[in-house]
Amino acid sequence: MEKRIRRANGSQGDGLDKMSIYSGRSSTRSKPDADTFEKEEQSTYDDNYGAVEEPPETPALGSPFRGMEKEELLRHSSKPFWWRLRVMCISVVLLGWLALLITVVALVLIYPRCRDQDMRSWWQNETIYRVYVPSFSDSDGDGIGDLKGVESHLDHIRNIGAHTVSLSPIYKFDHDVDSDFNIIDHMTIEKSYGNMSDFESLLKAVHERGMHLVLDFIPNHTSDKHQWFINSSTSSDRDNDYRNFYLWTDIPTNWRSVYDNSSWTNSSQRNQNYLHQFLPSQPDLNLRSSQVQEKLEDILRFWLSKGVDGFYIRNSGYMFEDYDLRDEKKSGDTNSTDTTEYSYYDHIMTYGLPEVYDMLSRWRTLVEEYSNTTERILMADVRGGLDKVMPYYGHYDRDGVHIALNEVFLPEHDICGAPCVRKYITDWLSQLPDHQWANWVIGADDSDRLGSRFNESYIRAFLMTVLLVPGTPIIYYGDEILMTNTDISSEPWEREQSMRGLMQWENTTDGGFCSAGSCTKPPWLPSDGKFRTNNVKDNIKSAESVINYLRNLTTLRRELTFLVGEFTTAITDDSIFSYVREFDGLTGYLVIINFSHEEQTRDYYTSHGSIEKAATVELTTGNDVSYYPEDDIDTRSITLGGYQGIVVSWDYVAKEL
Repeated sequence: MEKRIRRANGSQGDGLDKMSIYSGRSSTRSKPDADTFEKEEQSTYDDNYGAVEEPPETPALGSPFRGMEKEELLRHSSKPFWWRLRVMCISVVLLGWLALLITVVALVLIYPRCRDQDMRSWWQNETIYRVYVPSFSDSDGDGIGDLKGVESHLDHIRNIGAHTVSLSPIYKFDHDVDSDFNIIDHMTIEKSYGNMSDFESLLKAVHERGMHLVLDFIPNHTSDKHQWFINSSTSSDRDNDYRNFYLWTDIPTNWRSVYDNSSWTNSSQRNQNYLHQFLPSQPDLNLRSSQVQEKLEDILRFWLSKGVDGFYIRNSGYMFEDYDLRDEKKSGDTNSTDTTEYSYYDHIMTYGLPEVYDMLSRWRTLVEEYSNTTERILMADVRGGLDKVMPYYGHYDRDGVHIALNEVFLPEHDICGAPCVRKYITDWLSQLPDHQWANWVIGADDSDRLGSRFNESYIRAFLMTVLLVPGTPIIYYGDEILMTNTDISSEPWEREQSMRGLMQWENTTDGGFCSAGSCTKPPWLPSDGKFRTNNVKDNIKSAESVINYLRNLTTLRRELTFLVGEFTTAITDDSIFSYVREFDGLTGYLVIINFSHEEQTRDYYTSHGSIEKAATVELTTGNDVSYYPEDDIDTRSITLGGYQGIVVSWDYVAKEL
């Protein structure tokens, strides 16, 4: 019985010991005997090294590993080997992270960035439509076009893709002299064109259609019937506040007017000579006078306050003359031997003086004061080469006009081939100052009409060229139906000019010029009857007409690629002028025009890095082209006949470095 009890106790003790090992707690044990102590002491001491730690007791097989306790873990981790290993690992991680960061930054810096699109203003995105008011449309039957007539045809202008209307002078003028520039009052509407209510109605209608209105501004001279000149002519006494409003002298210079007369006319009332670079009835203002500058600024503010979107500054280069009134010398570029002719002289004393640029900058600052909601703009005509034109955009870090009119192409009457067109386009774009905008004047009220200078095939090719390059196109009323000059004989200063014929609206009396049905008075210019075979109403019905072709071009021009994209020439030779319009992420376009008489085939795929082999036809110059819109086309071989053009497109493809 006692033995059984002893075995039971022994078994219980063994179980407790095993449980204590699993739980991590020490078990209660009896004191070891001496032999056992000696063996234990021997196993933990070495004569050479002294006391040696005994390895921890290995758990019995089948027992779970309890791991190292906190004190034991800290003791091992503080050893030099493990400390160095940790430092090494952390250093590797930190160095790897730093290398990754440097690599990312380097890639960001050297990899081509996606460019931001330039912000374009309305005047850069739109096509400008120039209207000669007395010839456009007569609303009241008096035979003279008027503001209500313009308003009645705003939808026509908008439908052909022009969203800015530029009006010829509409101010009160002297009817004794047949000129639009004999202004008597810059703040009054010429009564034959309407009144201020008519103008305000027109302006409102323009803005309601999302369009813009630009007025002519004539700062160089006034009529001799203007109150300013009347007052200035009375005397040169200091108590005359208007005495310096115009240029007066006792001794005239040798300056000639543009009409080959002397630039000086004597005033018997003042007993001095006044300057006029145009007609004697158009005395030149003295823009060096602060009083004159203030008066001109008042005129600008008057119309800006009404909501006008900009001004076309006429005859801007004549605004200043040599301060010392020195004689002009013979020009080295003329064959003239007649000292009475304007062309005989080099007009460095009377045209394009640096003060012109300063005045334009002052007016630019003024119009910007009114540009809070809509940007107001300045346009200006410039005579001379690009060296004369480009300073109009700005001078000595001061902004000038927004649009310095590019009228280089207007005198052209002979066919301008591919090299000529290339020079016309690239010269202007390459010399354009940074951050400035080009423009392409297609027609004007003082040059022969486009339809009288070239045939239709060439005109279609030319229109495709200039409407799709960077810049603002400026078209003249009637160009959309290829109106031609009328048979009129007149002096160069008179209003009656061959390029100012009545607008040909339809095949009715006077071509529909009188919107009331018929004019109660004869139109101010005779109709030549061309409206019977060429008019807006009939042209719109034909899908292949120039007016619909122009509409297609202006629609394509409003695609984002053409508004903000880069311009790069592709193949340009004696026959072909072609270029690419592209921008990151946008559809790419290739414009090709054959400016020769003969059929031409070229491989365009290799001419520019972004052109794809497979493209789609977007537009052609006419149905005589062997390709049609939406056709697939292989850019490795495109054939065009004489004076044919085509626009093809492809989806943007990102290029690898």
